[in-house]
Amino acid sequence: MEAVTIDQPEAPPTLREDLPEPTPAGNEVLVRVQASSVNPVDNSIAAGMLAGMGLEHDYPVVLGRDYAGMVEQVGAEVSGYSSGDEVYGFLLHANPAVHDGAWAELITVTEELSIAPAPSGVDLAAAGAAPLAGITAVTAVDALELTEGDVLLVAGATGGVGSLAVQLAAHAGASILAPALPEDDAFLSALGVTEVLPRDGDIAHVVRDRHPDGVDALLDLVNYAPGTYEAALKPNARVASPTGAAGDAPGHTNIMATPSRENLQRLGALLADGTLRIPVQRTYQLAQAPDALAALVAEHTQGKLAIQVR
Repeated sequence: MEAVTIDQPEAPPTLREDLPEPTPAGNEVLVRVQASSVNPVDNSIAAGMLAGMGLEHDYPVVLGRDYAGMVEQVGAEVSGYSSGDEVYGFLLHANPAVHDGAWAELITVTEELSIAPAPSGVDLAAAGAAPLAGITAVTAVDALELTEGDVLLVAGATGGVGSLAVQLAAHAGASILAPALPEDDAFLSALGVTEVLPRDGDIAHVVRDRHPDGVDALLDLVNYAPGTYEAALKPNARVASPTGAAGDAPGHTNIMATPSRENLQRLGALLADGTLRIPVQRTYQLAQAPDALAALVAEHTQGKLAIQVR
């Protein structure tokens, strides 16, 4: 079986063709993966950051979180899926050790977690790029409790999570401010951003210049500690972040995506009815996945970098 793996500490990601095909346990579903994408956590694993945090690694570690594909086989205890079903989901980075990943021809998941029916009418290539970023975006926008007329500042709007959160915030009726580069203007405006701000300089000052009362909410997708945009916020503004930048004040929420069936079904409904679309900047073949990892770090991305597994 082909898979992109890290075979030992500090080894580079590589395509292997000799991994054994997994066999589903009684409560597991065997999925033939067709599509995936790149997420920042993939680079964290590849760079050894999770090992440095003390998380146990069971080598070879297969990279990749997201997947969409077709059920190949089910265990004897599985009742909700059958061979041939189209499914999607994402794998936790450690369950309990860092080992399983989606950049492989075949994966196994339990029926209870990390799997749901693929969204109706949505191409599997798009579905495979959606789960982790999509559920993160949904969870973050839920935490912000946006209503019509709210002003939201989004730091990191051009990335995978940001490009989806912007769409959800616009759907909720918020006005959206997004620091970005000049070449991002058309991309972000098409997603629903109201004002594209210069990314360089004192962003909080620019926000206050345009909105003297400050913003109602902040989604921080780029910083790892709170406070960067404090001067742009109204008193009692809501803040959400998946990177730890929300802090612990009232109304500030550090969020984490969970691949529950409920979350995946909710995301699937948003994709199926057109509320969310997945902007894919570039698609890589499975053998090119290490190049996609490098591009996520070295290049300025707009939306998602997708992986075609088959």
